[in-house]
Amino acid sequence: MQKLTVNEKEEGQRLDKYLKRKLPEAPMSFFYKMLRKKNITLNGKKADGREAVQAGDLVTLFLADETIEKFRGETASSPERGEQIRALIAASDRIRGVTVLYEDENVLICTKPFGVLSQKAGPEDLSMNEWLAGYLLKKSPDRAALLDSFREFRPSVCNRLDRNTMGLIVCAVSLPGSRTMTELIRTRKLRKFYQMVVEGRLTGSGTIRGWLIKDPVSNTVRFSDRKSPEAVYAETDWKSLSTNGSRSLIEAELLTGRSHQLRVQFAYMGHPITGDPKYGTAQASEKNRTDRRRPAGSGKPFRGQLLCSCRLEFPPMEGAFGPLSEKVITCSLPPVFDRAMQA
Repeated sequence: MQKLTVNEKEEGQRLDKYLKRKLPEAPMSFFYKMLRKKNITLNGKKADGREAVQAGDLVTLFLADETIEKFRGETASSPERGEQIRALIAASDRIRGVTVLYEDENVLICTKPFGVLSQKAGPEDLSMNEWLAGYLLKKSPDRAALLDSFREFRPSVCNRLDRNTMGLIVCAVSLPGSRTMTELIRTRKLRKFYQMVVEGRLTGSGTIRGWLIKDPVSNTVRFSDRKSPEAVYAETDWKSLSTNGSRSLIEAELLTGRSHQLRVQFAYMGHPITGDPKYGTAQASEKNRTDRRRPAGSGKPFRGQLLCSCRLEFPPMEGAFGPLSEKVITCSLPPVFDRAMQA
């Protein structure tokens, strides 16, 4: 038999999810069977797994110690732990140019550099999730304990940016952080603003509304002004900040968060984002190639779309998330934006 007490970082999740984190090798069917037979109880009473656990709740496992150990999974030996820790820190160190702008026990907000994935697309990829794990391990006074805790909750990115989109990214350091940030993003209470350089003269302001249809084969998205079964609604508010006649600096607020949303919408308007290799026009691509041939010392070429997640505005918040209440977090635009507007 074993008794587990739910802590503050674990509260709010369903009981079956809590059990899965504690015994990751056990199938969900095992938990439901044990709950039905009262071999697992919540505060001494029968439960079905759908209950939301709260801090201080007592979960009792009337199971053999051997069963608990088997389903808990293998715990790495000290040498294995050391190797895993070194590998994660080394992976984190390979990602340069990250600036941490906010950090507490639940949430970390930092900048994602150009060319870095938010999350892995393949097993060999390096992403901001690996950076986050290495960063936390590097500053932890008990690295082995923190690594073991990753088996129950792995810190991860909450809002995904395209590989070649720069700027602010929100990371969950705890389970409550993950639930709260995910809910803010889902309900659009977290306001997200971007700045971008687009081709052509674009002044004024407006709202882009329409439907986006994704082609999974080519990993491209197309815009439509008509609803269809496979389409998702997308809406963006925008305003022009400046223009040099051939290019314009635009600020946009995402009212929906769709894949490639800004890139597709502005390309549809006839103002593709400068440097966008996927949705830019042939004329814009030729201008970008010309910019690449500028004399040495005139600045680096545009290796991807000039799009930056530059501002986050949080709603009123309470409790553990009170420090983020109505907080505005910003980051500076990379110098390449100025070069593009001067070209």
